[in-house]
Amino acid sequence: MQVVSKQAETDAGEERVSSLVERGLFDSALEFYGAAGAVIDHRGPGRPTVRFDLEALQSVRAAMGALERRIAIAWRAGLSTERIASIARLEPEIVELIVERQRTDSAR
Repeated sequence: MQVVSKQAETDAGEERVSSLVERGLFDSALEFYGAAGAVIDHRGPGRPTVRFDLEALQSVRAAMGALERRIAIAWRAGLSTERIASIARLEPEIVELIVERQRTDSAR
């Protein structure tokens, strides 16, 4: 039999929630980068160009919207913007902009 304190149970529960939030954020970031990668043509001369495939571009837009929602969830769950940026592989300034938009929307 294992004796577990109420605090240990609470900490374990918070870790599970945090890890689920982090996993959702990571999965959403992967979907976004996959969608974005699908519209980049690397075969052209010079640097890569964007392929103007409306369906694929719509997929990028949808994936970015989902990623923004996941960032908002992670922020509300208590993850720092630095942690969110590291999981999503985004520049911290981008995460700050998304979080600031959430703060503004919440204040309304």
